[in-house]
Amino acid sequence: MEKNKFSITLPEKIVEEFHLENEDDVIVSIKDQKIVIEPKKKVAGNQTLSLRWFLIPTTVISLLFLGYLFYTDKTQIALVGAYSIANFVLSFGVLSGVFSFLLFFIKGKRNQVTTQSKDIYWRNFPTILLSFIVILVFALLVFFKVIGLVFIGATFDRYTATLLFFVFVGLVNYFMIYSALSITPAKLTNLLIFVIIGGVLLAMITNKDYQWWQFNFSFLGTIEAKSSWQFNLTLMFSSLLMVALIDGLFVELQKAIPHSRRLTILRILLTLTALDLGAVGLFPYTETGPFQGVHNQVAGYLVYLIVILIVGIKWLLPNVTKEFLSISYMIAATLVVVVVLFQWTSYLSLTAFELLSFMLAFSWIVLLLQNLQKMAQNINNTFQVKVKLDPEKQVDMD
Repeated sequence: MEKNKFSITLPEKIVEEFHLENEDDVIVSIKDQKIVIEPKKKVAGNQTLSLRWFLIPTTVISLLFLGYLFYTDKTQIALVGAYSIANFVLSFGVLSGVFSFLLFFIKGKRNQVTTQSKDIYWRNFPTILLSFIVILVFALLVFFKVIGLVFIGATFDRYTATLLFFVFVGLVNYFMIYSALSITPAKLTNLLIFVIIGGVLLAMITNKDYQWWQFNFSFLGTIEAKSSWQFNLTLMFSSLLMVALIDGLFVELQKAIPHSRRLTILRILLTLTALDLGAVGLFPYTETGPFQGVHNQVAGYLVYLIVILIVGIKWLLPNVTKEFLSISYMIAATLVVVVVLFQWTSYLSLTAFELLSFMLAFSWIVLLLQNLQKMAQNINNTFQVKVKLDPEKQVDMD
């Protein structure tokens, strides 16, 4: 019994991406009803590279830490506190993590290691780096706060303290190296969600007035709020992240759909929305001073921009799905109901109105960014190939 063999022709972009050469073997497999083609000689993955390289900066900084302890003649080191393992991790550990992130991001841009950073532009790098630093510091602060509550008054000798320092700094470097190697527009969206939700929640939790919600949502950014800088900085920082994300997405989209006026208008509207979000944090609510009323104006513009985007998305976004359109109109209808319940019936308080409006608008923006990512991925990384019968190559199945 003879069985015919078939062949496919790979696009040049795939051959160049995976450094394939003539007669190179590839592996074809079936996964979840999909045909998967992989190079036989696989390059080291992000996790492998992270595990391979994180020990170097971790060991160097840990030896310096131990040397410092001997130099200062410290025999016992507290776990948390003014002079503690936690403080050294938050300073030297974070510093080594930033160095690791910089090094591997640059390596990725120079194609010295396999990474997704080629899709990230240098003009957006400062915002991205700062985002990861904020996330890292925030996570470490929460972690050591919990550890401090569990191990009250714990101290360690030099060598045990150095071992603990090594473990903590190792985790920091692994996280930062892995992040630098695996950063993609999709992960930037997740980063945006984490930053804005985490920052707002932190502002709520740390506010000195636990009845802040009786005023309004914007109270979190006023001078009366203890942690107003966190709330306002979160909005401004989220604005920069959105601009970076929009920039990367539309560069990819406009490569595949050049000279599209609709995409250009959509990009402008989204960028204005991002900048307006930053302005809400830059000009906090105040009833006196030179910026009186500015906060309300820019917040109003934000609502108008969201409404324009939702109403016009059918015409602005090519090939938009019916599901996304349906969800968009549902969100728009809900926003209208919220406005009616607040302005006409006074059923909703100002705080409830602002919270609901913010959550609905932010959810829709995230959905839109995810749809744009999917569109860019499908356009630039999806190829149509033909399966051809090769009658000269047959396999004898007797």
